[in-house]
Amino acid sequence: MRFAMMKLLMLLGLAYVSVLPALAQSADGMTTTDYKDWVVRCVERADLPPCDAVQSAFDTATEQRVMLTSIAHFGSNDEIGVQIWVPTGILVSGGVLFEIDQKDKALTGLRFTRCEQDGCFIEAIVSEEDLSPLKKGNQAAIAVLASNGQPRVVGLSLSGFTKAYEAVKSKNKAWFKANS
Repeated sequence: MRFAMMKLLMLLGLAYVSVLPALAQSADGMTTTDYKDWVVRCVERADLPPCDAVQSAFDTATEQRVMLTSIAHFGSNDEIGVQIWVPTGILVSGGVLFEIDQKDKALTGLRFTRCEQDGCFIEAIVSEEDLSPLKKGNQAAIAVLASNGQPRVVGLSLSGFTKAYEAVKSKNKAWFKANS
């Protein structure tokens, strides 16, 4: 399990990079493609699958980012890495609740794995079956507790998720095939 978590952290290391406009290419070779409310970003790296699907959420009053969700297929074994970044000030022992369309619980294995200076990470390796509710839903919500015990609920649109995820899966599988 420790190796799998390290693999997840390396694969989703793109989480520190801001989302760029559709089909943009930055100086570091990253390209992005919009799929409605999701963005697929790809960057060539020596030993890791290149792509993940991301969505950021911002506080409308402060325009501060309050969540960044990244989902990436490893390219083999149908393992999927999920990483959600939230700002500091979270009660990590309070756990994580992930709901879809205000009723279905999904991704029940999510947990806080670490906190750094700019935020805390919720990370897990999940299966294709675990993603099924996301592909069928319209709106998700992630709830955590602030350090004062008050709930923080952040919405996550699922519009475009399925196509974004399938693009990531296809690109990362092709990368894995070419590099194995």
